[in-house]
Amino acid sequence: MKLEIKICGISDHNIMSKISNLNVDYVGLVFFEKSPRNISIDKAKLIVKYIGNSTKIVALTVNPSDKFVRNIINNLSPDYLQLHGEETPYRCFEIKKKFKTKIIKAISAKSSKNLNFQINKYKFITDKIIIDSPKDNLPGGNGKTFNWKFLKKGKKNINWLLAGGINLSNVSKAIKITKTKGLDISSGVEISKGVKSPRLIRSFVNKCRNI
Repeated sequence: MKLEIKICGISDHNIMSKISNLNVDYVGLVFFEKSPRNISIDKAKLIVKYIGNSTKIVALTVNPSDKFVRNIINNLSPDYLQLHGEETPYRCFEIKKKFKTKIIKAISAKSSKNLNFQINKYKFITDKIIIDSPKDNLPGGNGKTFNWKFLKKGKKNINWLLAGGINLSNVSKAIKITKTKGLDISSGVEISKGVKSPRLIRSFVNKCRNI
C-alpha cells in the first residue's frame, strides 16, 4: 500500500510551484493567527493555483466559528477541513453536516490509554484522524515527537496519519514502530520556523516512497 504524505503549512506560492510535480497526497494550508504558517484567504487562493489535481487541499483551523468555516469553504472549496483545536465530536459532526465537508480531526497522543479513548470518540464522525504530539505553545507544528510505542500495534481500523516531529532522520523508525500508512509533516521540512524548503520536501518525499 502506498504511503500517504501530507505537507502541512505551505505559506508561499513559490514554494508550492517548486514541489507541485511531487504530487503529494495532501497539502495543508493553515488558518490560525498564532501560527508562523498562518496565511490569508487571498494568499491561499494564489497557492492553490499551483496544487495539482491529484493533491487534496486541507484547510487547517483551530476552534473555528461557522462564519470562519463558511469563508474558507466559499473561497477555497478545500477537500478537507482539519480541526486542530478542542472541537468536540458533536462540533465535528455539526460542521461536517452543515457545510457538507470532509473532516480531519487532530488528537494528541498523551498515553496509550488516552489515545485509544480519543480515537474511539472521533473515529465514526471524522473522515481521517491525525495523531500528533501533545500540544505545546501551538496546537501543532511544534517539531516534537511523542512515544511512538503508543502505536506499536498499529491502528488498522481507522484512517489516520502520523504527525509530530517527523523528519528525514527519524521517518524510517517512525514507520517501523507505528506501522502508519500516512505521514503529516511540517517543521521537519523547514529551514526556519514556518519557512518550507523545497529541497527538504523533495528529499523527504523521495525517501518515503522508497521505504
